[in-house]
Amino acid sequence: MTVAVLFAVTACAVVALKFGLATWAWLGVLCAAFLLGISVGRRTAVVAVVVAIAGFAVAAPFVVDSRWTGIGPMIPAALLVGTAVGAFVRGRRELASARAERIRQDERLRMAQEVHELVSQLRDPVSDLDRLLDDRVEVTVIGERRPLPATVDVTVYRVVEESLANARKYGTGWVQLSMEYQPDQLVIEVRNERSGTNMRGTGYGLIGMRERVALVDGKLSAGPEGKHFVVRAVL
Repeated sequence: MTVAVLFAVTACAVVALKFGLATWAWLGVLCAAFLLGISVGRRTAVVAVVVAIAGFAVAAPFVVDSRWTGIGPMIPAALLVGTAVGAFVRGRRELASARAERIRQDERLRMAQEVHELVSQLRDPVSDLDRLLDDRVEVTVIGERRPLPATVDVTVYRVVEESLANARKYGTGWVQLSMEYQPDQLVIEVRNERSGTNMRGTGYGLIGMRERVALVDGKLSAGPEGKHFVVRAVL
């Protein structure tokens, strides 16, 4: 589909040049080429661009007058530049997606190992949460605490651990942790004041937390709320 769009826009550019609309012709071809580069593989993009340039070179002299000599290179240049930029963006997205998938796979393996250790040592990770807390963390527990399935237990611990680590690294130090035991779910919220700096992490920690929560059929949201950054997990 994007290849057909590129050919159509390039053909229209020839007509646009005849009427002196060189700038619009260039922008249209540039956008179409970018769409091509971001949508298809490199080999397909190269072939499409070569065909489009060849077609333009053949058709343009029959439509455009002597001005062709001065403005002719604009369209091939737009085809090349737009496609190259689109291919670059596509490559960056694919790289980020591959990294995220590796994090998900690692998180699944790590969780399986932790659950195995939990079952063999008969530990209760939630009861170990106190080791993660200090006097800068305000803790609120709502509802009656009860035993949790092993996978959920480990997930609770890791979500709180990662959230507190991020809060201490990127926040002012103050953190509010709440755990609400509802009849059929547990809601965890970690809220911290954001610092005045523009420090930003890689985002991979959040990917790992989301993967953990998804593995136990839960939901996780994370993002700024006013002057706070809030991580909320429903398990």
